[in-house]
Amino acid sequence: MYLLIKKLNKSYASRKVVSDVDLTVEEGEILSLLGPSGCGKTTILRMIAGLVTPDSGLIKIGDRVLFDGKREVPVEERRLGMVFQDYALWPHMTVARNISYGMRLSRVPSREIKKHVQELLEVVNLSGFGDRYSHQLSGGQQQRVAIARALATEPRVLLLDEPLSSLDTGLRESMRAELVQIFRRLKITIINVTHDQDEAMSMSDRIMVLREGKVQQIGTPIELYIQPVNVFVASFMGPANLLSGEIMQTNAHAGIVTLRLGKGFEEDQIMKGLASGDLLDTLKGRVSLLCRPDDVRLYPESQSFDHSNVLQGTVSYSSFVGGRWHTLIKPEKEEQSPPILAYSPFQPHLNQQVWLEFPPDCCQIVQE
Repeated sequence: MYLLIKKLNKSYASRKVVSDVDLTVEEGEILSLLGPSGCGKTTILRMIAGLVTPDSGLIKIGDRVLFDGKREVPVEERRLGMVFQDYALWPHMTVARNISYGMRLSRVPSREIKKHVQELLEVVNLSGFGDRYSHQLSGGQQQRVAIARALATEPRVLLLDEPLSSLDTGLRESMRAELVQIFRRLKITIINVTHDQDEAMSMSDRIMVLREGKVQQIGTPIELYIQPVNVFVASFMGPANLLSGEIMQTNAHAGIVTLRLGKGFEEDQIMKGLASGDLLDTLKGRVSLLCRPDDVRLYPESQSFDHSNVLQGTVSYSSFVGGRWHTLIKPEKEEQSPPILAYSPFQPHLNQQVWLEFPPDCCQIVQE
């Protein structure tokens, strides 16, 4: 591993904001720290940068220990780059002067500075913008200048603190792809902090999901979306239908769990879903069946189903988004149950009775 973190802890007064965090990052990997506000992700980033001192733990990059409880390497000696949420560009300096700021502090010869600045402007697609000032740039251009400035000192790891949050939706989406291309080309290690699930999914090799300072799950975007370990990760990684119930039977060989839905459903409502071997060994108490809206199949008429994963319901709301209908369905006779979200190519009518199929091979069992 390139970046190693072990048993990292940080408290403010009686509140523990980071609790026993372990993490390894490979060289050239893009890892996102994802979670709601106050979950500890920015604190972890700032501890890596040296802006916040951990209470205990280990931070190591390559063969160099940055913190181990006994010693702490100063910020300026860590060779890390950081891009802040507001970019923090100097308004009185040109783009070129902003980018070269760190190199000038390090007393790099002016000829090398000029050459390197031009190279970085080309990398971030801003050739010819060196003489402009920050107020003459768009939000996306300012962000790329901040990236170039962070790269100028050739950091061992680049730390991003929600760098896309101040951009509008359309620009944010295009910048994601542009930044990933830059990082891949430079083969640089990235730690990206975000609360945006779409940003983490589209930019990352792996994602670490945090809740109240504790790691919930680490994995690839696909793993976290398809096989979340608990209800929190499932709901945080995208729209999720979660039906709570009690385990009736497990088939370890097939990886199938049978459960009876709980409060709000009929006593005989049985559902089946998949669970990996590792998760099967840890399941206990109440669990939830997860089925993403993309996987729920909506029918305007009754069908001949060969399994029990079927509910009847009534359409309570429908809207056209992204080329398909996003529909909320209230399960029949289940007044206390949450509405089911399904995506469909046809427009259901308000108060229309429909049938919902939850294909067992598209359903995952997750711990509550």
